[in-house]
Amino acid sequence: MKSNKIALGTVQWGMNYGISNKKGIPSNNELDKIISLARINGINLLDTAKGYGDAEERIGKFSNLDFRIVTKINSISVDCSVENQVEDSLQRLKNDILYGCLFHDVNELLKLPSLWEEINFLKKKGKIEKIGVSLYNPYELEQLLSLNIIPDLIQIPFNIIDRRFEKYFKKLSNLKIEIHARSIFLQGLLLNFEMMDEIKFSKWDYLWDEYKNWLKIDGLSPLEATINHVASYEEISKIVVGVECELQLQQIMFSLKKGISKAPNSLISFDEKLINPSLW
Repeated sequence: MKSNKIALGTVQWGMNYGISNKKGIPSNNELDKIISLARINGINLLDTAKGYGDAEERIGKFSNLDFRIVTKINSISVDCSVENQVEDSLQRLKNDILYGCLFHDVNELLKLPSLWEEINFLKKKGKIEKIGVSLYNPYELEQLLSLNIIPDLIQIPFNIIDRRFEKYFKKLSNLKIEIHARSIFLQGLLLNFEMMDEIKFSKWDYLWDEYKNWLKIDGLSPLEATINHVASYEEISKIVVGVECELQLQQIMFSLKKGISKAPNSLISFDEKLINPSLW
């Protein structure tokens, strides 16, 4: 069941996030609706982070949650060690164990590989089931593996135009590394034709024309196309999607029923100014 591939991203629960976010932070009542609908559809994982405003605290208020939780730790300092951050997150989440804990900034780990021993110690203590990293580009992955750091879990950007990690999927699978995909809508850009027409994105008009043509030929909506493309990869265990309201999650669930639809390779881009939203 493809709905089991969906994980709820919670950055929108703690802060205004995303170029296309028009609804803002959801109310407690709206969160109740989102969580209830997620349960009905077999969604069992929440993705959060210390840096997502008060998202961890809000998750903790739903103390009867039976969701697995993946969180991320921020910059490491004397007062903010790996262990302190994990313990603080568990306290905020009102939980005894994390399904996953990731380094939000992999460069810290690359500079100080001994941090891997610290987080591994917490795994052995039973505080964390899976340890890993949030990645932004394949070069970071190659550096990690060259240091013989083999994560249990990685989170990567992946969508119809950004497929830089695809060539590593077989290797990651052989190493039994669980893959979670984020940024599948590229902060909502891939769902919004009006945004594509904005001056700052007009440079890629040829790509948008190709995209619209594919949607028309295959009879797909942008939501159906983007989510089913990522869901079609067996190696991807979870697709992290952020929703601000129940209706958005309903639309995602409905779109998954459309079935497999791999995007044409002509949509692939390696242009950092497009595929990296921090450069917009």
